[in-house]
Amino acid sequence: MHFAKTVGYRHHLKRITREYFSQRGYLEVDTPVITICPGTEVHLQYFDTSWVDSQGNRHNRFLRSSPELHMKRIVARGIGKVFQLGPCFRNHGELSPWHNPEFFMLEWYQVGQSYMGLIDETENFLRETADAMASVTGVASNRILPVRIERLKVADAFLEFAKIPIIDGDPELARKAIAAGVISVRPSDDFETSFFKILIEVIEPALEKLGACVLYDYPPSQAALAIVDQGRACRFEFYAGRVELCNGFYELTGEQENRNRALEAMNARRACGYDEVPLDEGFFKDMSGFSSPCGGNALGFDRWLTLLSGGENLDVALPFRGI
Repeated sequence: MHFAKTVGYRHHLKRITREYFSQRGYLEVDTPVITICPGTEVHLQYFDTSWVDSQGNRHNRFLRSSPELHMKRIVARGIGKVFQLGPCFRNHGELSPWHNPEFFMLEWYQVGQSYMGLIDETENFLRETADAMASVTGVASNRILPVRIERLKVADAFLEFAKIPIIDGDPELARKAIAAGVISVRPSDDFETSFFKILIEVIEPALEKLGACVLYDYPPSQAALAIVDQGRACRFEFYAGRVELCNGFYELTGEQENRNRALEAMNARRACGYDEVPLDEGFFKDMSGFSSPCGGNALGFDRWLTLLSGGENLDVALPFRGI
């Protein structure tokens, strides 16, 4: 795509996004890009850096993988509807059609939002921005999103498309996957590895045929910082074709459970041989007084812009690619 179009399309989608959230009472916020704790995910790798103070002392810091922790601190302090557009960074990853080490994230949180209400709001945002951008790009919204977006529980999707029942932590999942013909799974793969191999090899190609869909209600072991309720992790992902667009949580609140989840993630990182990262004590302190229901979502801005532009890779959304 011509450079000027790429720059122009980014400008318009930023403007449309800001208008969408501002009209609904959200405040746009900015949070640190250089942080003490870049995130609490087990399998993400981070860009590390350092701050050297005026005395020559070196302090370890990281580039954020998401603004999640600081945005949750904002809502915990009483600002109930916030959004942010900004750069995020993930290391040790692919430089591929749908991945870039530096990327733009749209993230938003609403206190009082319900789990299903957040799914509804996400679909509404996607439809409204697709309609608004059509006049800019010439790509009709019905080329990107079908009239009806299917909503599938993860367990139902595995049973329907892979013929495999999902039992969280099932030590037999690798054996069952191999018996079902999943080529990428090895007998030694643990539950999580088998789960994601089945998802990538079998489930995502099936989802692509639906045009767009929502996968929701993940196994509790995949909750990250989402609430676990009635045996399911209250999180969801939107897919457009085979492209994963966003990751939404019915947010975990309170200090102790957030701390427990973060410590579990650090233990898992250690077991995988990954570098450990410091925990954000300020986050836990702010969570200690926060117990209100809250929904939050993180959406890949560059991926969505690529689809809205009719592109097949991030080259049409990023003026400069690579690292």
